[in-house]
Formats: sequence, C-alpha cells, structure tokens
Amino acid sequence: MLDDVRRFLEQQRLFGVIILPPISENDALARLCDEVGCRYTRMGSAELDSPDHMVASNDREVVRQAVAYLIEEGHRLIGFVQGPHGFRSAAERRLGFEDAVKAAGIKLPRSFMAEGTYRFESGIDAGNQLLDLVPPPTAIFASNDEMAAGVLHAARQRGLNVPADLSIIGFDDTAIAAHIWPPLTTVRWPIISMARSAALKLVGDTIGPENPADEPSMFVSTLVRRSSVAPPRKS
Repeated sequence: MLDDVRRFLEQQRLFGVIILPPISENDALARLCDEVGCRYTRMGSAELDSPDHMVASNDREVVRQAVAYLIEEGHRLIGFVQGPHGFRSAAERRLGFEDAVKAAGIKLPRSFMAEGTYRFESGIDAGNQLLDLVPPPTAIFASNDEMAAGVLHAARQRGLNVPADLSIIGFDDTAIAAHIWPPLTTVRWPIISMARSAALKLVGDTIGPENPADEPSMFVSTLVRRSSVAPPRKS
C-alpha cells in the first residue's frame, strides 16, 4: 500500500491530504507524507500525532459515560460488541467499557464481550451470541450504529422488546440511529467539526487570517439519548 500511496502523492503533487480512520492509525503513512513533502492531518479516535497533524475524539471517555448511563439505569448484566481487532477506535471503545464496569465494581465474564467487524451482519451474530447466554445481558453496548442495528434485529427475531427487555446503545450517530425503531441511543462523533478543523490545519495559513495552530485537536463526543434504553425488568 505504501508504495502505491507514494506513487500517487508524487504523481499528483498534492498540497495536502486528510487521512481518515482506520488508515490514519498507520504511522508509516504519516512518515511517508513527510518524506514526499505533502502536508497531512490525521483523524482518529485518540491522539495519533502532534496537534498540528491531528484531530481526535474522546472515544474512551464518552463510551465510559455511555456505559455508566446504563449502570445508572440499573443494568448490571451488560454485553459489549467490540470492533475489529487492530483498529484503534475499537481498542479505545473497549477500554471505555472496561473503565465503566470496573468503576462500578461490576465483574463480567469474558463471554459478555463479542467480536464484531463494524458491519450490520456481525452485529446480528454478536447479538445472538450474547443473547444465548444464561442469564443474558439486559443491555448491550455496540461499538458502532450498524452493529447496534444488528443487535436490535437479533433481539426482534427472538420476540424481545427494545428497550423493555433489552437496552441498546450504539456509536457514531449515523442516519440509521434515528431511522430505526426505536430510535437508537448512541454517541455522536463530531465529524463535521473535526473535518473542518482538519482542513484548516492544512490550508488555514493560505486562505486568510486563520492560523492553523489555533485550530483544536481534541473534540468531545456526546451521548444522544433516544428511546432504546430503559431500566431492566424486575425479576
């Protein structure tokens, strides 16, 4: 990949590039941009570079807050659908989940964590895996909205009511989150603000009084509360 990118950058003579996740997590790609004299900004779920080359969100902290919200609602059996192995975003979101349950003194077996790929189908598979547990989780946090929608699909196939029988939280606040039923409680990634800042870090000093050094590097994601979370049923 790096050889292909080098040829592309050298042939196109690009002024700069914004590198999106997950490829933004590749440090060798950032070094390559430096070598060929191409400006770059990396976008990600954690601090990946120096502030002048990076915009990032607080994924770990906001997932901790989201899971803490489930705990405040009374949930103790909380399943987690993680993203693909090797993705920094997946690792940060898992750490946030672990932070929340540890802070609450909750000990969950390893079986309450299911593997996902950020795809809808993997959310169905992970949802079925978690709902087969005895006892099953009363709430599930999925590391993106597509997988959360898959978990919802798996729950519906079993005749479960969301949120009465199962609470679900996703991540990203994509269009699917507001369009499915019930509307999904999820984490809103500040993608528009991050993209604007990433662009200004590249070109701000060429288009006017904007100073790229004044652009923020860390952005705060927020929990959007909709209708997919409720207290667990009393047994």
